[in-house]
Amino acid sequence: MPHIAVMNESSLISDYEVQDMLPAFSQQWNQDLSPVWGLEAATFEFVPANTPATPGTWWLVFLDQSDHARALAYHDLTNDKQPLAKVFVKSLREANELVSVGATHELCEMGVDPWLTGAYQDANGVYWAAEICDPVQGDQYGYLIDLVRVSDFVTPAWFGLNGGQGAVDLKGHATLPFEVLSGGYIQKLDPQRGWVQINGAMTQVNTRVVASHGSRRERRWRGATGWLQSDVVRHRR
Repeated sequence: MPHIAVMNESSLISDYEVQDMLPAFSQQWNQDLSPVWGLEAATFEFVPANTPATPGTWWLVFLDQSDHARALAYHDLTNDKQPLAKVFVKSLREANELVSVGATHELCEMGVDPWLTGAYQDANGVYWAAEICDPVQGDQYGYLIDLVRVSDFVTPAWFGLNGGQGAVDLKGHATLPFEVLSGGYIQKLDPQRGWVQINGAMTQVNTRVVASHGSRRERRWRGATGWLQSDVVRHRR
């Protein structure tokens, strides 16, 4: 069972605001994401500043400015080699994206593909990255849990699994397997070029689609052996 430590290192969002999101994080993971993707239940705990997290926990950390140009949030590893999601509050707000949607985008993708190695093969033998929020990325596709807006995500049917039967995303915005909505994107593996990105309409105005150094998509291309340790882990040993 993943135990996820939620930490606030940002000066732009209060501890109260972060803690207020935790029930929505837990409900989405355990009631929405877990049944669809067959995940273990997860627990969430707010860890105050200057307090070390329990070894072996997964981390979700709120920070101010992105430490890599144009990256609004991305995935890393803790000192214990456990999944770590970093969410940049200032960067998200400057991009006119909700912090809660950015955070749950990372949580959902971290849950389904914590090591950034997952991919699903379609009927034509093409591999698609297991990035379940990217095709339906955007605040407009999210949904409310109480008063907290969280990210939509695609189901296994989006990848053509289980015969592609049933809803292809949780909230029914997409209608067909492999459909990428306006503002969304996905990666597939081209045997000649490696991982390539498929964009929905209007993605040129969305900074999340740029595979910035340190982003989840750029790290998939580079592979875990090329990852660099995040600065934030040194403050939470």
